[in-house]
Amino acid sequence: MLRCLPAQQSGGGNLTAPAHSLEALFKSFVPYQSARSGFTLAEVLITLGIIGVVAAMTMPVLISNYRESVIKNQFKKAYSLVAQSLVQIEVNNGYPLECYVWPSFRGGNACLEYAEDGNCKKWSSSTTDPYGSSANCDIFQQEFEKTVKIIKVCENNALAQGCIPEYNGTDSIVKQDNEDISDVDSNKQTAGTAWWRKNAIAKDRKAYVLADGTILLMSGWSGMRIFAIDVNGKRGPNKWGYDLFSFSVSSEPGKSLNLIPSYLASPVEKGGKSAKQMLSE
Repeated sequence: MLRCLPAQQSGGGNLTAPAHSLEALFKSFVPYQSARSGFTLAEVLITLGIIGVVAAMTMPVLISNYRESVIKNQFKKAYSLVAQSLVQIEVNNGYPLECYVWPSFRGGNACLEYAEDGNCKKWSSSTTDPYGSSANCDIFQQEFEKTVKIIKVCENNALAQGCIPEYNGTDSIVKQDNEDISDVDSNKQTAGTAWWRKNAIAKDRKAYVLADGTILLMSGWSGMRIFAIDVNGKRGPNKWGYDLFSFSVSSEPGKSLNLIPSYLASPVEKGGKSAKQMLSE
């Protein structure tokens, strides 16, 4: 049987509990720390310091991943735009125009003699075009201009006229990788891709600026057999393999035109990716 013990009585006969007993009871239910009204300044500073360190470690990665994701989406959009244009050109004409490179490399002309400045002075010749066909390139270019929204065209001097930002070329990229290389040796290494040299891009290449800011840069080859796309226009970083990529229109006689990463000239700056790598991701 449960028995209740009598409470202690004070001198007046009233039932009371000792003060030290009430204090002990309160502390047993409400720990000292929970009774505090806030954090100390030291605790706040330590917490903010930890948050700052974590942010400093994670934010650059998050920003980099975000920018890469944006570029990938812009790349896909620009690629799709040009690819659909090729289809529309064929629909409009009723047949595929002959303005293309072969789907894969079939050899090319070699430099037989170099000039004193390192540029090629004499190229080997071939009875057949190792690079494809340019029979309808004039018509192709006219038809292409009808299928995309162009807001500005620079026939040459594209940098000075504001069609393009400043880009590196195959020659300046070579010099970045080897600061001690001479201009002569740089010219020899880039003789086969002279159309993408820095000065040639700025002064000699034709450029289109589209309504969404995308830039199409022609190589100087007939039509669009070799060209480049800056997928986000003048916004940075304006580097090969980051937001600037080289493409070719490819096909074979009687077959539809296709857009492929250029195998004839595809500059990529350090840390960048080729158009082929971007398409595979």
